[in-house]
Amino acid sequence: MIQVTPVKDQSFGAVIEGVSSGTPLSDADIQTLKQALADHTAIVINDLDEDPEWLLRLGRGFGPLQPHILDQFHHPISSDMSIITANMGNNESRATKKPAGAFWHSDLSYTATPSDAIFLYATHVPTDGGDTMVASTQMAYDALSDEMKARIDGLVAIHRYGWNGGGAITTLSEEQRRKTPDVEHPVVRHHPWTGRKILFVNPGFTMCIKDMDQDESDTLLAELYEHQQNPAFHYRHRWQPRQLVALDNRASMHCAVAGYSEPMRKLRMIVGCTDAEMLAA
Repeated sequence: MIQVTPVKDQSFGAVIEGVSSGTPLSDADIQTLKQALADHTAIVINDLDEDPEWLLRLGRGFGPLQPHILDQFHHPISSDMSIITANMGNNESRATKKPAGAFWHSDLSYTATPSDAIFLYATHVPTDGGDTMVASTQMAYDALSDEMKARIDGLVAIHRYGWNGGGAITTLSEEQRRKTPDVEHPVVRHHPWTGRKILFVNPGFTMCIKDMDQDESDTLLAELYEHQQNPAFHYRHRWQPRQLVALDNRASMHCAVAGYSEPMRKLRMIVGCTDAEMLAA
C-alpha cells in the first residue's frame, strides 16, 4: 500500500513509501502518485533500481513523455529519457561551465505546451553538494499582495529557451533553435488539479511581459522573481543514490545547486502538457 508522508522541516514535499521497482504499478497506484504530486509539489521515492524501462512506465503513467530539445543527451534506450551528468569524465558529461539546470527555471516553459511534471532519478550523487532547490510558485502567488495580484491579472509573458541560464545552458544548434520559437503564457495560470493560481514566470526562460515598456517589464519581473525566491516557499532536496524525485512543473520552478566537484548523474523524464486550458491557448 502506498503511503504519503510530508517532509519534515520543509515548506512542502512528501516521501512516498510502498513503491518498488520490482513491482508493476497499477492504475490506482498512478492516480495516488498523481494526487500526491498535486498536493505536495515534490515527491520522493527511495531505493529504486536503475531500471529505465520501469522508470519509463512510471513516467508514461502521468502522461505522454516529451523528449528534450537537446537530443544529443537522450538515453540510448528511448528519447523519452535524458541523461544529465557532470564530472563523469565521459561523453555523457555536459561541457557547460556550470551544471545543467543551475539557474531558476520551469522545464519547457519556453514551449507552447509546458510540461506537467519532471522525474529525476539519481545514479551518482556528489558528497560535496549537488542539491536541488525547488520553489512553490503556488505558495508565491498566494503570498502576493492584493495590489500585485490585481496588477498581474491578465498579463502575458514571453518565454525563450536559454534566456538567462548563464554558464549552465547548452547552446542550441540551428535546427534545435528553429524548433523553439518564443512563446507566450499567462503570468497567472490555474493548476488543473487543485484549481489554485500559480505565478507562472521564472528567471531562466521568461524574457519579458508582452506589450509592456522594457524598463517596466524588467522591474516587475525582478520584483516577482525576488518574491518567488523567499525561503518560505522553498524545498531543498539533498540527493541520495537510487532516489527518484518528481516535481510538479505546473506549480514550481527549480534550480540545481552548483559548486561540487565529484561525479553527478541523473536520468530525467519530462511529462508533456495535459492541461486543457494550456492546450487550448
